[in-house]
Amino acid sequence: MSRRFIIDTDTGSDDAWAIVEALCAEDIARVEAITTVCGNFPLDLCTKNALLAEDAAGGYLPPVYRGVEHPLLSQKSFAAYHVHGEDGLGGLNLPAPAREAEKKHAVPAIIDLVRENPGEIEIITIGPLTNIAVALTLAPDLVRKIKKLWILGGSAGIRGNLTECAEYNVGSDPEAAEIVLQSGAPAVWITLDTTRGSTEITPDEVERLLASPSPAGRFCALATRRLREFYNEIRGGSETYGVVDSLAVTSALYPEIMTKLVAAKCRIELHDAEKRGYFHFDTAAPEAEHNAVLCTAVDTALFKQRMYALLGAK
Repeated sequence: MSRRFIIDTDTGSDDAWAIVEALCAEDIARVEAITTVCGNFPLDLCTKNALLAEDAAGGYLPPVYRGVEHPLLSQKSFAAYHVHGEDGLGGLNLPAPAREAEKKHAVPAIIDLVRENPGEIEIITIGPLTNIAVALTLAPDLVRKIKKLWILGGSAGIRGNLTECAEYNVGSDPEAAEIVLQSGAPAVWITLDTTRGSTEITPDEVERLLASPSPAGRFCALATRRLREFYNEIRGGSETYGVVDSLAVTSALYPEIMTKLVAAKCRIELHDAEKRGYFHFDTAAPEAEHNAVLCTAVDTALFKQRMYALLGAK
C-alpha cells in the first residue's frame, strides 16, 4: 500500500520542484492534498504555483487548499522574489491554471484528513509552519494521529539563510515553529545543513534535466533559473545551487538516504531580537528531554539517484 502524504508549501521554485518529485513517485506514495502557506510570497502566488507544479508533473491532481496568509504574530511576511523571480518560478511567467484551489481552508482540510485516516497521513512541510501550528492548536488530538511530520527547517550549526541566526522556514514564523516543536508530534527535522555542498545541483545536472525526455524534469530546470542566478550572485560566481525543498521531499519518500539522524532537546529562540528564529539544539540533554530528531546529513549519490529517477533524468 502506498504511503499517504500532505505537502504544506509556500511554493517557490524549489518547492515546485519538490511537488513535482512527490507527484512522480506514484509507485510508493500518494499525495492526498497540497496546502499553501504564506512564506516565499503572498498566498495567492503560492497557491497559483502549487497548481502549476501539479500540472507540470503531468499526472494526478491532488486538491490544493489555501492556508494562513501571514505569520501568527505579524500581519506581514517575508518575500523572496529576489531568490525565485517575480513569478516565483524563475521567470517562466506561465498563464494562470485552469483549475482553482478548493473553497475549504487548509487548516480544517489538514485536521479532517488526519482525523479520518488516523496513523496513515504523513505531512511534509517545506515552508513556514503556520498552518501546522494552527491545526495542532485547534486539534491537539492530531499529535497522536499524524503518522509523521517531515519538516524542512532549522540548522544544526551553520548560519541561517534568512538571517545570520535563522533558517528561512523557522525564522519566517518562529512562534509557529516552536508550537510544532513542543507539540509532541512525531517529527524529523531535515536541517539546512543537508542542503550545502555536494547535494547542490551542478551545471551538468541542469543539462541532464533540460535534455531529458520528461517534461517534468525540464520544468524543474527552467523554474529554478533565477535560483541558480541568485546563488551565483551571493557566492561570487558559484555554479552550483541548492534545491532545499527537494531534499526534504526525497528524504521523506526514501528515508534510507538519511545518513545522520540525531535526537536532541530543541527550542526556537523567540525573545532575543538579534537571534530570533535561532534553532537551539542540545544533543547531550537527557534522553527523556529529547523532543526532536534532526537529519543533518544525507547520502548525496543516493539522493541524486532517487531524485533524478523521479524526474526522468536517470
